[in-house]
Amino acid sequence: MAGGLIADDYRRLLFSLLPPGMIWPTDPESTLQRLLDGQAQEFARIDARSLELLAEADPRQAIYLFEEWESSYGLPSRCAPADQSLADRRVALIGRIVGQGGMRAQDYIELADGLGYPGAEVLEFREATVEVDTPTGYTGAVIGDDLNGSDWDWTWRVMLPSGVVRESVIDESEIGDPLRSWGNDLVECALNEAAPSWLILQIGYLEE
Repeated sequence: MAGGLIADDYRRLLFSLLPPGMIWPTDPESTLQRLLDGQAQEFARIDARSLELLAEADPRQAIYLFEEWESSYGLPSRCAPADQSLADRRVALIGRIVGQGGMRAQDYIELADGLGYPGAEVLEFREATVEVDTPTGYTGAVIGDDLNGSDWDWTWRVMLPSGVVRESVIDESEIGDPLRSWGNDLVECALNEAAPSWLILQIGYLEE
């Protein structure tokens, strides 16, 4: 991350703290300037590390504090084991942060999006009945409707995009991580884990 002071900046600052006088050499190769430069290197290193720490506040960029982020959100878990690649673990973390499931279909769309499945859809169903017209309109099934039982009033089907491939990215992967990973076990497990006990959650896949 750019924007911090470099060693030469700190060397000049250290030199400015010396008592004024012509006795102090300004030649970069002089013993004094080399001594100040050695001290400045450490200040520059700390400066750079402090800027890196700012990036750690964003879980999408965190490296050094990534495990602390995971722990804060209950990860690793059954749906996101620790032996996954760092890219998959990061996807699981972002999914856990942006969506926890809930009562709305939109909650599951947002959760799927956070897990790397943008464009998910949720289908809701209802029991097939034979009611006639009511003051609020026709409520019964019509020809062509599925003959659903009463359980279908509590059933949602999350339709996910198919063929999702996660690729390793420089600075976001660890040595040993695969260059590509795929499979839907992670998102299916996370969606089912987020679903309340009353909801019958089905998972399907959209055609490419």
